[in-house]
Amino acid sequence: MAGSAGYIGVATTALPKGRSIGEKRITRPSMQYIRLAENAFARGVTLYLFHPHQVDWGKGKVRAWMPENRARPRGNWVVKMERLPDVVYENVYVHLAMQGYTGELRREVSKRKIPLYNPVLPGKWRMVELLRAHDMSDFTPQTEHLRSANQAIDRLNQWNVVYVKPIGGYGGMDVTRVERLGAGRYRVGMDRTKAQTAHMRMTMTEPELRKWIGPRLRKPHIIQRGLRLISVSGRKVDFRVVLNRDRAGEWQLIGIVPKMAARDGVVTNIIAGGERTDVEKLGAIAERQGKRIPLAELESKAKQIAGVLSKRYPTMGLVGFDMAVEEDLKVSMIEMNPKPARSLLSKVMLERLATHTVGFAMYLAKRRANHPSLASGAEVADEVSQLL
Repeated sequence: MAGSAGYIGVATTALPKGRSIGEKRITRPSMQYIRLAENAFARGVTLYLFHPHQVDWGKGKVRAWMPENRARPRGNWVVKMERLPDVVYENVYVHLAMQGYTGELRREVSKRKIPLYNPVLPGKWRMVELLRAHDMSDFTPQTEHLRSANQAIDRLNQWNVVYVKPIGGYGGMDVTRVERLGAGRYRVGMDRTKAQTAHMRMTMTEPELRKWIGPRLRKPHIIQRGLRLISVSGRKVDFRVVLNRDRAGEWQLIGIVPKMAARDGVVTNIIAGGERTDVEKLGAIAERQGKRIPLAELESKAKQIAGVLSKRYPTMGLVGFDMAVEEDLKVSMIEMNPKPARSLLSKVMLERLATHTVGFAMYLAKRRANHPSLASGAEVADEVSQLL
C-alpha cells in the first residue's frame, strides 16, 4: 500500500459541504476527516470519503470525495471516481448502522475480502457472555437477561438498586434505574426515552412495578446490579476510556474522559444531562475530598477487554468503554461503545486518534496483501442479531 496506489476509504454520510474560510468559499469535510487525510498523505497513501450507497460494486468504482490537492487537505475537496479502497473505515452514525444502513456495504466488502475497520461488535448481553467465556466475569457488574417480573423483584431484594437496559440501546436511551425503598415501594427513574421524555422519576408499589416491567419483556433487556459509583462534589462519575489500535495492531490509549451525572441523574451520557470534565481536574478535586481515581487500572482493564474482543473480531480497531470506579475503588466495565463519540475528546486526543486510525488502516491493508485469503471481518449476518 504505497504511493497513490494505496487507498483508505471512509464510509460516511457526513460528506464535505460548502464552508466560508475567511473571504473564500470552499467545500471540505469536518476537521477530523481533514486530520485523517493529512496523516494519510504524510504516510504516502490516499484517503477518501464516500457515501456507502454511492458505490458501483459491479464496476468496482466509488464516488469519492478527496482533497483537490492531496498535500493540502484543509483546502477544497472534490469528487472523483476512484477504484475500490484497500481498506474500508466504516464511520456511519451508530443509529443508522443499527438500522442496517451499511448492510450492503458490509456484504460487498466481505465478498471481496476488503478489510472492514469497525465490524459489527457484540451488544450488551453478548459482551457479558464473552467476558464470562474468558473468566472475566468480575470485569462487569452482575448482569442477567431480563426474563420476568419475579426475577426483577428478586434482584431488587438482593441488590437494592438495579438498572434495566435495552439490549442494543445507545446514548442512555430507555436506561432505567430502580431502587428498593422498603415496605413494598420502589423508585423508578429514567433520563431519556425515544419519546424524548426527560428526567422521569416515579414511586411505585410492587404491583405497579410488575405492570411497568411487563412491556419491557417484549424486547430484549438486561438487568444489572446498580454500582456504588464514586462521587465527586456530590455527583456520580464514570469514565469513557477510548482505545485505538496502531500501525502494529497494538491497542493504544486515546484518552480517559470522566463523565459526571446530573445530581440524581440515572446516566452520565452528555445527551441525557451528563457533563464532560477533564481527568486531571477531576483527579485534583477528588484528592482534596480524600478520594483517588485509579487511572492505571482503568486503562489496564479496558485494554484487557479490548484484547479479548480483537481476537474474536480481528479488524476491530476503535472502541470506547464506559468504566465504573466504585467507592471501594473496584473497577469494572459498565458497557462497550463501538463508535465512541468524538465530541468527548480533546484536540490532543483527536490528533492521536487520527494518527492511530490511519496507522491501523494501513496495518489491515498490509495484512490483507500478505494474506489475501483472510476474511475481511465484515459480518454479513443480520446486524440486529449481532447486537443481542
